[in-house]
Amino acid sequence: MGKVRKRKPNKAQNNIVADVSDEELPVDSKENVIQTILDQLQAANVEEKYCGLQTFAFIIESPENIEQAIERGVVKAVAPLLLDPAGSVRNAAAGSLRNLSAVQLEVCDSLMEQDIMTPLICWFDKHAENWTPDNNSKTKMEDVDTFIQCINLLLNLCESSELAVKYLGQSRVLSILLPRYLDIATFGCDIVSSVLQCLFVVVEDNPDVMEKIKLTCEKQLQELMSIEDTDPSILLIRTLSAGVIINTCGGNMAVLPVNVINLIVSILAMTLSIDHRLVCNQLSSIVPLNDGSGKFEPPKGKDAQMLDNQLKSASQILDAQQRSIEIIANICSCDDASDQMEGPESSDSDEVGDDEDSNGEGVVLAEDKLPPEILEALISLNIFEKVWARTQLPAENVMLILKEYEGSKLLHKKLHTLQTRALLCVNNMLSSLPIDNLGGINGIYKIWIDVGKLVFKESSENLYILESATAVMRAALDKIKFRENGKSGECDLFRDLSLSDIEMMITGIRDCQVPEIRSNLIRMIGILALLLVNKLNETSSNVICAITDFILEQAHKENEVWVLAEAIDTLVDLYSEDETDVLAAKVKLVEKLSILAPILKNKARQQRKLPKEYKVLVSTATSNLPRFIKYKKGRVANL
Repeated sequence: MGKVRKRKPNKAQNNIVADVSDEELPVDSKENVIQTILDQLQAANVEEKYCGLQTFAFIIESPENIEQAIERGVVKAVAPLLLDPAGSVRNAAAGSLRNLSAVQLEVCDSLMEQDIMTPLICWFDKHAENWTPDNNSKTKMEDVDTFIQCINLLLNLCESSELAVKYLGQSRVLSILLPRYLDIATFGCDIVSSVLQCLFVVVEDNPDVMEKIKLTCEKQLQELMSIEDTDPSILLIRTLSAGVIINTCGGNMAVLPVNVINLIVSILAMTLSIDHRLVCNQLSSIVPLNDGSGKFEPPKGKDAQMLDNQLKSASQILDAQQRSIEIIANICSCDDASDQMEGPESSDSDEVGDDEDSNGEGVVLAEDKLPPEILEALISLNIFEKVWARTQLPAENVMLILKEYEGSKLLHKKLHTLQTRALLCVNNMLSSLPIDNLGGINGIYKIWIDVGKLVFKESSENLYILESATAVMRAALDKIKFRENGKSGECDLFRDLSLSDIEMMITGIRDCQVPEIRSNLIRMIGILALLLVNKLNETSSNVICAITDFILEQAHKENEVWVLAEAIDTLVDLYSEDETDVLAAKVKLVEKLSILAPILKNKARQQRKLPKEYKVLVSTATSNLPRFIKYKKGRVANL
């Protein structure tokens, strides 16, 4: 969900915007500004309304102003202007609302509460049904921009709200858009790609929309996907068309003909073959630089046009790569496969210690969940390597240049989003691809080390990146653990692991305020300890005991029941082997878990409203723990 390019205010507008440029405005001054905006929006004069919209667009750039603007009813005053007789007013209203919808999910919820969908759907009914871009019209560019802003506003709302998707399904909007607005010759690449972006989101898990697309534009989508052109705008359209086709199948790509599967994967490979770092490096050489006083001298004439073109191409490449990675992540999302890899602690068997050989007969490997034709296509086109490359950002100086210049700030944001999506995709691919096609155990270990540097050695304030990175580290160790089960002599990667090596991880968990990241890190150090169980010596035993004591300590401090369940589940997994009986006695595991059992049960009663996957985790831990305590108590008593 990107932000719209800001319009350059004219001289008359500069005076108004300057009045609200001070971020430290007193509350009463801010109230006055918002009241002025409301007065202007309700004026009869076009210029007054336009100025009010420009000021509104300016103040919502500061997040602290958004809540107050919404509470004062500014959105309710702006939304009807989507239907204003003046094209300039419609354009400004669409742009400001689209920008507002791109801030965060909660803002979209507020927009839905303000009934934003009614005027938006009316705009499509009134202005999109019979509209065609007119090359002879002076307002062509403005009209095209308004259409794209309205489509992107609809996209952001539907991406954030199931209610928006419901309203869309009950309206005529899709009938207006399809198949008419998939014609590149008539509407151009920008409009077609914006419509496809919206379809990519609304079709997912929506049977009615799936059927509508199959009936109205399946042929057009396949034609768009088959265009032979490597221009960034066409690559984006081909990628999005592939994604929509997959989503119309409910994400089950295997039902498509083999030639279509191969075409889709080849498109994804082609899109990801473009070196995004090189593109940004080249772009940074023509982006205006800060003169040291915070000022930039923008290019003029042909140089300005060249910069705009390259900024647009780079944005299209990053968009196409992000969507490609999201498609691959969905293809490789084998939830039931990952459940298989979690091991025996999730079993309802009373015999907690009787571990089934994970590599034994009858056990389905995670990679076996992917249909062979899809697996073969992913492997033959080196898709994993291409996705992994997207986890790497351009050089620090390039990122700084892109961040400082107003025209490239959005690219800086998109690069971080691409990195986050790539890490999440790597997480799924680690579970779904054979280990030999991931570089073997040594290749997985290198991924764990490289991502660990991102988590522990590079200061990152981006919590989304940290969450996805810790998920990759956890998945990498899961893969090693799964392969190592029953093959203890094959890998000595962690043989020399000492207490000092895990201090950084333990400190990271103690300082972590985000439950999802904390959960990943707890499970990760638990897997590390588990990998040492088959290599017991004095050093490894001390590390296992230290990790156990730490997880127990964290469990007592944990407020989130599902993270507490994750910690307990980790300990059950770690000590399910009979070889750990002596260590269990040493750390007094049974006694300490017996204290945690009622705490877990009480928290489970108090925190009932949880996502499905967390409910399953809590339920499993709650039912397994008493049986495990009984089993381990008997084992330890016989020492």
